[in-house]
Amino acid sequence: MKRLRFVTCDVFTDRPFGGNPLAVFPKVEGLPTATMQAIAREFNFSETTFVEAATKPGCTCKVRIFTPRNELAFAGHPTLGTAHVLVHTGTIPPGGSSGGPAGAPGGAGGHIDLVFEEGVGPVAVRVTLDAGRPVFAELSAAKMPASGAPPPDAAALARVLSLEPGDLLGGRFTPQAFSCGIPFLFVPVKSREVLARARIDRTCFDETLAKYPAPDCFVFAIDSPADPVEIRARMFAPAEGIEEDPATGSAAAALSGYLAARDDSKGTTLRWTIHQGVEMGRPSLLKVTAERGPNGLTSVKVGGASVVMTEGEFVLP
Repeated sequence: MKRLRFVTCDVFTDRPFGGNPLAVFPKVEGLPTATMQAIAREFNFSETTFVEAATKPGCTCKVRIFTPRNELAFAGHPTLGTAHVLVHTGTIPPGGSSGGPAGAPGGAGGHIDLVFEEGVGPVAVRVTLDAGRPVFAELSAAKMPASGAPPPDAAALARVLSLEPGDLLGGRFTPQAFSCGIPFLFVPVKSREVLARARIDRTCFDETLAKYPAPDCFVFAIDSPADPVEIRARMFAPAEGIEEDPATGSAAAALSGYLAARDDSKGTTLRWTIHQGVEMGRPSLLKVTAERGPNGLTSVKVGGASVVMTEGEFVLP
């Protein structure tokens, strides 16, 4: 029998039983892809990660991310949660990195910089420390947001979400797909009350979105369309086997592209706070910061806290 150590944590929350659960295997070598997929299916979290030795220069380690159905090239909450777990467990000590260009001062504060080798490319993560303990992590998107294929019409999308066409915000906030490695379809609605009513109609989804290049549907409401800083969101991904996700960092990164394209201010630094998972009873808080240059966004960062929940061993025959 083979025993593999694992740690679970809640990501994008600073308290237990909130955020998005994640299972992390801090050190695996030679584990077949099929076995990783089977383990992810067994946990049945939205994602499970497996940490291997890096194969690319300049990377701290290689992180492979699996949903219950398939492997992902990039995802936000698994990246941040894995960084938290690696520091929490001492796999990467607070005073330095394991195999990569990272380091952190000790003492009451400081940080440690990691670079994860992921399918999308190297992903930089900064873990903030308090008395040597990880308290916050922030990733830098490896790819800037890019717009996607034209979406289905608003009436069809409303049917997919069990809403009326008039429930969608419209105007310059029409639905549009964006991606930072994983594509999402962003659908603004008129209010939090509308957001709470949204439900995926599987028949309409299969007819309208199942074959669309961005089938994962990120539905959100903003308190002020003129100044969309505070955002309430839900993310539905039935094509991935995820009926609803409590917190979606990769979608938060891509959302910066959608919102920046509609931001008429002259600001070069844009910030948003996303509240997700509230309707599921797993409130999550995602912080997004984007830097903008003359030709568009030049950097996107997504951050949040994590809480370790369980530690144990997974037994393989």
